Amino acid sequence: MKIAEQLLNDGIFSQDESRNIENFERDKPMSVHWELRSILYLGILLLISGISILVYLNLDTIGHQAIIASIALGTGLCFYYGLKHKQPYTHEEIKQTTPMFDYIVLLGCLLLGILIGYLQFQYSIFGLHYGIATLMPAVIYFMMAYFFDHKGILSLGITGFAAWVGLTITPMELLNNNDFSSLQIIISAIVIGVILAGFSKIAEIKSIKKHFGFTYNNFAANILFIATLAALFDQDLKVISFIVLAGICYYYLKYAIEQQSFLFLLISVIYGYIGLTYAFFSVLIEMNNELGFLLGMFFILASCVGIVLFFIYYKRILKIKK
Repeated sequence: MKIAEQLLNDGIFSQDESRNIENFERDKPMSVHWELRSILYLGILLLISGISILVYLNLDTIGHQAIIASIALGTGLCFYYGLKHKQPYTHEEIKQTTPMFDYIVLLGCLLLGILIGYLQFQYSIFGLHYGIATLMPAVIYFMMAYFFDHKGILSLGITGFAAWVGLTITPMELLNNNDFSSLQIIISAIVIGVILAGFSKIAEIKSIKKHFGFTYNNFAANILFIATLAALFDQDLKVISFIVLAGICYYYLKYAIEQQSFLFLLISVIYGYIGLTYAFFSVLIEMNNELGFLLGMFFILASCVGIVLFFIYYKRILKIKK
C-alpha cells in the first residue's frame, strides 16, 4: 500500500480512489488452490497408508478374500468414476471438468498397485517372476496416465519402470548385497535416464502430450546426474564419467533455456558444480604441493562469486524478460 500512498501524495489518485484501492486489497479473496490440492493429495496418501495398516493388523480376522474383494471394489469404483467423467483423448493437455477427477483416478491406481502386490504376496500369481509383478503395474500406469491425462499416474509408471529395470539387471546383487554403487546399477540408471529423456524428446517432436515432458525430464535428469556422479566417485572410469556428466549438464542447461525453467537450470548447475569440484580437487590432491593449495583457495573464492552472479543473472540466462 506504500505505492498507493505515494500516488495519493503525488496527486495521481484522489482520496476516494485511494480508499477504494485499500478496500479492494483488504477484502479481495485469497486463492487457496495449491493448499487444497496439497491437502487432497495428502489425504489420498493417508488413506492408502491407513488401508495398508488396517489390512496388516487385521489380516487373520478379515480374511484374504474379503480384503481382495474390498480393494478390487474400491479400485473399480474409482475407475468407474474416471471413465464416466473423463474428456475425449487428445494429444494436448486436457482440462478436467470435475475438481475431484485427478484425485479419485490416482486413488484407483494406487489401490490397483496394492491389489496386484497383495495377490503376488499372498498367492504368488506370477510365481518367482518378480520382474513381471513389477513391470505389469508400470505398464498399466503408463496407459492410464495417457488415457486419463494424469501426471501423477505417469510418475507412478516411471517409478515402476525404473524398479523393473533395476530388478531385471541385478536382482540378487541388489536384494542380497545392497550394493547400490555397483557398475551394473549405475549403467542401468543411465539407461533408464536416457530412455526417459529420449522418449520425452520424441513426444515433444511429435507433439504428443508435450506437457508430460517436465515429469519425464525431472526423473531423467536426477537419475542421470546421480548415476554419473556415483560413477565419478566410486568407479575407475573417472575421465569418461566426467565427460558424460559434462554432456548431461550441457543438454539440461540447453533444455532449461528452451523451457525457461529455473529448476532444470538449478539442478544442472548444482550437479555440475559437485562433479567439477570433485574432479578439480582430485587433481590438486595428486599435485600435493603449494600451487595446488593456492589453486584450491582460488577455486573456492571463484565459486562464491559465481553463486552470487548466478542468482543475480539467472533471468538473463533463461531469457526471462520479467
